Amino acid sequence: MAVACTETLPDRVVAQLDVSAELDVESETSLTVSWTTDEPSDAALEFGLDSAYGERIVGSSSEDGRTHAVVLAGLTPEEVWHWRAVSGEQVSADQTFEPAYAPAELPQLLVTGEHRGLILAPILGETTYVALYDGEGIPVWWRRLGGMESVTQAGLSADGRDVLVMGMIPVLGTSTVIARLPIAGGEPTVVEIDAHHDFIELASGGYATIVSDIREYDGVRVQGDSLVEVSLDGTVRTVWSTWDHAVPSDVDALFVINERGDRDWTHMNSLAWKDGNYWRSSYTLESIFVVHGETGATVARIGGEGSDVQLVGGEGFGPQHGVLPTEAGFLVFNNRSGTGADAWSEAVAYDVNLRTREYARVWSYDAERGLTTQLLGNVEPTAAGHLVSWGVAGHLTALDADHNPVWDAQTPMGSAFGYAHPVAALSGVP
Repeated sequence: MAVACTETLPDRVVAQLDVSAELDVESETSLTVSWTTDEPSDAALEFGLDSAYGERIVGSSSEDGRTHAVVLAGLTPEEVWHWRAVSGEQVSADQTFEPAYAPAELPQLLVTGEHRGLILAPILGETTYVALYDGEGIPVWWRRLGGMESVTQAGLSADGRDVLVMGMIPVLGTSTVIARLPIAGGEPTVVEIDAHHDFIELASGGYATIVSDIREYDGVRVQGDSLVEVSLDGTVRTVWSTWDHAVPSDVDALFVINERGDRDWTHMNSLAWKDGNYWRSSYTLESIFVVHGETGATVARIGGEGSDVQLVGGEGFGPQHGVLPTEAGFLVFNNRSGTGADAWSEAVAYDVNLRTREYARVWSYDAERGLTTQLLGNVEPTAAGHLVSWGVAGHLTALDADHNPVWDAQTPMGSAFGYAHPVAALSGVP
């Protein structure tokens, strides 16, 4: 969509800022506004559906405080959004921005109820996307991930400038890449790493992620997992391996995962960080491992046959995804195991005391046992409650503070979600 300029509103005195506006040509959903000032100043953009604006987003300024930029993104498409740049007492003329609708192959969600937040997730289907959806189920920012397969994770970078995505690009000859996609548009930055399922951004600018650790055990090739840190120059540090802490008890009972006959032992599938420790979930061991980030020592194993933390209240969990540590414990998506009427999944919260080595179930939500998925799924806090993603079942559910469902969204048949995350807003920093 084109960016149109209008006349300065007659009831405003404008100390004119001369701005330039660059549209993201890939999706036409983000606008980068730039300007300079004679004196050091701050940078912001006021915007809204009319010239009263009503919303404000803070941008960035150069070291000398004279060069400024703001990215405007995540707005409802084909609405006429008014905006103006602001530095101190100086403002620009009123201008407008009309974001584009997503292409037809990126599904709009079927929504019931009300949710005010934004949701970022990989959209898995015939064509893979990463997309930001509003509460009406409309994509308000997206990137088509051409050539990328098995995209499980996408999230905002720590500085808010990029969307980080993990997925496979077979033509590169590597199983996985982590790509930084600028919100403002432009070429991605890609790190190649033979990893799977999940990653987190490190303060150093690199990534921590999960890699397969295949070894021969009892005459059989068995796939365990390692936790590694990857610097931006490609240097890899192994923090922890399942092989250093356990061995499979019955290799013949392990699931055969590929044509080579490798057996899937641990199936680590999510990764999080809190207070110097990594948290990792193992689907097949039905355990959550807490690992010291510096030493690689196992701080705790929660759940499963080898648990060294005792369940003292409520039920435990089975095969699971999406562990997320909280102030009091952790959230997890319990895929469970079962068939027929017993096949249902749930979002669960636990309190944990690692000093007393105890954990207890606090609350859970299971959609009246009406939804189940074996693949992916996660639960995260929002400003109003929690967001539950049912993974490849293609559903999202927003819960209120009492853990009651207030909003549900479904993808069309044939589409699914990777790990989904609530987002307050796309950053104004280019």
